[in-house]
Amino acid sequence: MNITGSDNLAEEQISIDYFGKIDIRTARVIECEKVQKSRHLLRIVVEASGEKRQIVSSISDYYKPEEMVGKTILVVWNLEKAAIMGLESQGMLLAVEKDDFLSLLTTDRESPSGLRVS
Repeated sequence: MNITGSDNLAEEQISIDYFGKIDIRTARVIECEKVQKSRHLLRIVVEASGEKRQIVSSISDYYKPEEMVGKTILVVWNLEKAAIMGLESQGMLLAVEKDDFLSLLTTDRESPSGLRVS
């Protein structure tokens, strides 16, 4: 690792004001199922502050639906909606990934849903 900690990844500097526009929240997974006719997609329903949203994500090689239910994950809450295999995705879960490794970003202790990352 170099002294900046960047691991030689291309980095674009953003302001604290720009970062403040990204709404990252804790969300509890309340439903999860494999998307039919897809290889890697899961349909994940999360709840944050009483609001339910559907997220479609290509993580089925790493997580089974039954493993997901009950997890508290970090979600980009104000991402534009997108259609994936005919399903509306209303956010993006956060994960780290390299080669054949993927790990969801979660909280290190039990946390209420809907908390905003700051």
